[in-house]
Amino acid sequence: MPSTATAHTNIALIKYWGKKNTRLNLPTTSSISLTLDQFYTKTTVTPNSQADQLFINGNATDATRVHNFLNNLRQYLGDFEPLTVTSNNHVPTSAGLASSASAFAALTAATARELNFNLPLTTLSRLARRGSGSASRSFYGHFAIWHEGIDDTSSFAESLNAPAMPIALVVAEVSDAAKKVGSTEGMRRAVTSPDYQEWLRESAKQLVDMKQAIQHSDIEKIGAIAEKNALSMHALNLTARQKPFTYFTCDTQRILSIVSDLRHQGILAFATLDAGPNVKIITTLDSAKLVEAALLSELPALHVQTATSGSGIIYD
Repeated sequence: MPSTATAHTNIALIKYWGKKNTRLNLPTTSSISLTLDQFYTKTTVTPNSQADQLFINGNATDATRVHNFLNNLRQYLGDFEPLTVTSNNHVPTSAGLASSASAFAALTAATARELNFNLPLTTLSRLARRGSGSASRSFYGHFAIWHEGIDDTSSFAESLNAPAMPIALVVAEVSDAAKKVGSTEGMRRAVTSPDYQEWLRESAKQLVDMKQAIQHSDIEKIGAIAEKNALSMHALNLTARQKPFTYFTCDTQRILSIVSDLRHQGILAFATLDAGPNVKIITTLDSAKLVEAALLSELPALHVQTATSGSGIIYD
């Protein structure tokens, strides 16, 4: 019988940008995220007698990465027959909107369910991390923290058990094209920046401040910390000693300028970006329409969508 799971993407407010162990996907920092309700992946796994196969949105796709990940699961869960993985992805792929996070979280959950394993979310989180680090956080609704850990067992995510709050993210989709520098390669370059160690130290402080801001439902402070963390992360890409690069486009820069202008007008708006040109604006539910209107007035062709806090893993 097929098994199906749905996982939502998450946006990191305190970023993961660098690996201290590439084989285990152990990050150099702990990170905090917000799960988003509008972007998700629904994945069904079905046993077959041939080989691991992957279909994304109805199209047969190279299954190498999925096959390697399933082999990791086989080492932990015990050998199992090949799977046909059918994934419906409601996220632009490889454009900095965490499509791999929802994809590998959903795949891990569906596979465990198919094999009749009733695993704790922390264990599923740890297993999904091997496919995509950010996937570790997509098992939880609202806010989650991924502990960097020191080994395979100690690097996992869990819920922050945060209070409800009227937080919103206005997603400004500059491009849905796959990024030219993948996340893994981007991290490899970024860690060569002379500023990287200072970024790690500052990120650790920001993590503490972010946890406090979340527990106090202080959306303005959440946004301010997240923006500073994200922009300093992207600065590492520009200062990398090995092949410096940027994900920013002209439209990315214009959106950042609009966000700054909105703040000067007294509207709560702070920007954050992952590995890609798309900008996510942290604001309140009441101000989201104002933010959307400001973006579209200057960039009428921009695709804009507002997301709010999303749910954790869902099984069909």
